[in-house]
Amino acid sequence: MAILTRTDVTAVKMYESFVIAGIGSNLEVYTRDSGNFLQKTTALRGQKIYGIVPSHFESKLLIFGGKQFTISRTKLVIINDDENLVIEDDIESILCDDWLHSGVWLSKNKVAFLTAHNVVQIWNAENQSLENHYASPDNSILYSGLLLPLQDNLLVFSGTVFSEVIIHWCGDDKPLQYLKGHKGVIFSITCDPIKKIIVTTSDDRSLRIWSVKTTLNLEYSSKNYWENADIVCMHEKYGHSARVMRNCITTDYIISIGEDSRICFWDLEGKLLRKLVSHKNACIWALDANDKYLVTGGGDSGVILHPLSLLTEYCTSEIVKIEGSVKKVEFTAKGNIVILNGNDLIYYDLKSKMNDVHKLHHKSTYKLLTLSSCKQIIAVVDKTGILAIFIENCKDEVGIKNIINKELNLGNILSMHWVGNRHLVVCSDIGDITIIASRGTDIEVFGNYTLPPCKERWLTSSSLSDNKEMLVVSDRNGRMHIYLRGNKNPVKTFYRVHGRYGATTIQIVINQIITTGRDGVIKYFSINKHTNDVKHMNSKDLDFQWVEKFLDKNVNYICGFRERVFVIYDIKNNMEILEVSCGGGHRSWDAAHYYEKIGGNFEEFIRVVYIKNSEIQLKTFRLSTMVSKNIINGTHSKEINCLETYTVNSKGKTTFYISGGEDTTLRISRSTLHSKFKDEIIFKQLSSIRTLKLLPLRDNTILLVSAGGRAQICAKIITFNEEISTSEELVNYLIKGTDKKRKQNRNWKDYSVDFDAETRIMDIEVLKNEDSNFSIITGCSDGVLRIFLLENESNIEFKMMKEIKYHETCILKTHLFKFVSKDILATTTTRGSVAFWDMEKVCTDLNPIFEMNTNKSGVNSIDIKVINDNNVLIATGGDDNAIHLNILEIKDIDLKLMKIANKWSSDAYHCSQITGLKLVNDFMVTTSIDQRITLFRLTIQSNINCKFISQTYSDIADIQGIDVISFSKNSIKVCVFGKGLEVLDISCGTQLKSK
Repeated sequence: MAILTRTDVTAVKMYESFVIAGIGSNLEVYTRDSGNFLQKTTALRGQKIYGIVPSHFESKLLIFGGKQFTISRTKLVIINDDENLVIEDDIESILCDDWLHSGVWLSKNKVAFLTAHNVVQIWNAENQSLENHYASPDNSILYSGLLLPLQDNLLVFSGTVFSEVIIHWCGDDKPLQYLKGHKGVIFSITCDPIKKIIVTTSDDRSLRIWSVKTTLNLEYSSKNYWENADIVCMHEKYGHSARVMRNCITTDYIISIGEDSRICFWDLEGKLLRKLVSHKNACIWALDANDKYLVTGGGDSGVILHPLSLLTEYCTSEIVKIEGSVKKVEFTAKGNIVILNGNDLIYYDLKSKMNDVHKLHHKSTYKLLTLSSCKQIIAVVDKTGILAIFIENCKDEVGIKNIINKELNLGNILSMHWVGNRHLVVCSDIGDITIIASRGTDIEVFGNYTLPPCKERWLTSSSLSDNKEMLVVSDRNGRMHIYLRGNKNPVKTFYRVHGRYGATTIQIVINQIITTGRDGVIKYFSINKHTNDVKHMNSKDLDFQWVEKFLDKNVNYICGFRERVFVIYDIKNNMEILEVSCGGGHRSWDAAHYYEKIGGNFEEFIRVVYIKNSEIQLKTFRLSTMVSKNIINGTHSKEINCLETYTVNSKGKTTFYISGGEDTTLRISRSTLHSKFKDEIIFKQLSSIRTLKLLPLRDNTILLVSAGGRAQICAKIITFNEEISTSEELVNYLIKGTDKKRKQNRNWKDYSVDFDAETRIMDIEVLKNEDSNFSIITGCSDGVLRIFLLENESNIEFKMMKEIKYHETCILKTHLFKFVSKDILATTTTRGSVAFWDMEKVCTDLNPIFEMNTNKSGVNSIDIKVINDNNVLIATGGDDNAIHLNILEIKDIDLKLMKIANKWSSDAYHCSQITGLKLVNDFMVTTSIDQRITLFRLTIQSNINCKFISQTYSDIADIQGIDVISFSKNSIKVCVFGKGLEVLDISCGTQLKSK
């Protein structure tokens, strides 16, 4: 039984106030407004759901996909004063003889389908029988189709592989129309006979809008109407950069989705109104829309609800007219704008449209303007050090007043930043950092520090801790310096934190430092409150390069630039909120997040101001009318290559899923119920992640090591908590390639660089040594077994200990097990061999202690169980579709006398390569690319007895492996992963020792 399924969402339907999603062969029901999970039911047997069609005659759903269809009943029930939708089976799923492309209700008990061979089938749902079928004379393979019920018959739209749409009356020998023009196969067809339009999409990336015209006064439901209709392509549109998978027609819009993760909104005349990026760069497979909402399902396993008000209420725009050359704009605490214009500081009231102009008496034209954290205090300084401070009137009449005028004798001022609401950090051209604080209408020096020498010796950002004891600054050379009060020089320096230009912002939140920069990364550092030691914990990669600052106190909304477009991103939900084409971050701009009471409720707003074409442009966004909402949280956009689970013994017994995939991300996801699966932490690596290993360190803390493409190894310490998990980055190491240069501080002349950066780490093992250090063993695609040492003490050190070039072919798997007091490593290769290594001697003895051939070709999976002090069970599965069991007899503790005592093998249980295998007590669980999960019972006496127990189908395509979550007295809970992941509870039919 599948407990949790997260894979491609291939069908979605809005039904009443609910959203129904087709995920694999299952239907999942959610409330539309709150996104609460209501029900999961299995609709088909081993087929993906591609269509959900509500009946107009009864409360029923027609569900179809692949070669199957079924009918379910729906009813609304009241539970705890809330209306819930319940779906119940009406008939068993029916197997057809062809693939189904389109399905419709004809009457209360009759349904019709269009198949892939252009045949219309009429089924009686009451007695579950095929009543009739009509084959088209154009016997073309169809990629899409549409059935349109009319007056007395069906109008059939057939999307062929020959780039044309054939329109024919069901049962007629001669087609009515041919729609030609596309240059690729037809992927979707929709028709609105009332609006007299047909919309088609194709793999030629185009969307075509066809008009249906006739000179006769006929009803569209008649055959004569379509025989005499003149169907002409009115618009050929290219809004997508890849194949266009689906489209739908609403009252006012045409909406198309594609393989490029784009949603395009068009009006009925073919004008592109808006383009939305969604589903984390995965293909969008399904959509449904009404007049208020659009719901989409994608290849990232997510379902997203989009308000269509984003097309009409996206933003309000305004141009602020100010004479002269505007240099700088900023929002104030009251939401008004302060403008630096030559020698004038202008306060602009957005409500009254009035200006409050203040003359500045600065000597230099180089001026810096900055606002305090509360946005109420404004500081302006010029290069010579003349400082003017203004404060905004928040109680009296709107405006600002000048409270301080002071000349700073600090040399040439090149940077100035507020740290809080009372302290200013200024930096001179010779690297003198001075913190000044206000004291009535005067200022006082709070602290003096020295910036280490560099080419451009001034600051890009700064922050002061709440107790005023720690100052954190970033300079133009990419360094971040930590100062403690009383020390003029930094106590610690981090290099190239955000590349060569330094951090754009630094925030100190409790015991954490958060920095942003122009490298597309948010970095998190921890502060030890006892020693004030600062260390880098982890990083979060974003989809845009220029990351500027957070807009809210909860550190959730972050803004920045993607080339010329201003972007705001929601970190909590991992989605982009809005885009503004403003010209780029080199221009003066600001953004503010605030709440406003509208109609008795507080609404969330974001306001953006920027200078473009010498004008001050202002845009205001109401988030409730434009922000999409996750109904089902998305995860990996491509295949998952490796996954391990970790269960925290908390109140809800939360399970964490640590996974790495082809999308180059390493994700830690939390799950308590099947509706509550969400990525909590996301890391990025340079290339695909092939393998990962967990090693428990203490309660709810693990060492996580991941590796994969570009011969990259990453090590982190993960701590799991009730509210939020934390991570600390230890190692980011590249075995090969020129990137080694940037990871160490040695001179470039000291390097001997191997330019073959295509080596992949295929599998990895971690061994904890007695001295609290760790040995990390990697099996690589170049056939080399590499052993590293991770020293996790005061200074973290990672170094290679040994390269063993024994295997002459790719190493696929490594497996570490303990035999008596020995740690033994097993390695498998693409030639079907399994080699065993003594970890005590592996750095001195370059040959394995024993080697045997198990499979005919590559060994993709291995598990080992120690039977007693003399025997070990070796289980392998590989590319030859076969399972091999071998008993390895070890006669002495020195591992010198080893032989195969018994063996068993079979290729009868899977029809493609075996990718996962686990031994659980007296049971073995295997899985394969064929999407089957097979359970065996093992009995080992004088020989091996392997008895088949059961086989279960999984909805996950391209299965890459399996992990055992837990086992109880009579079942094993496993997680299979590939194109998504699925958790299943497999009944054993007997009792096990509980885990």
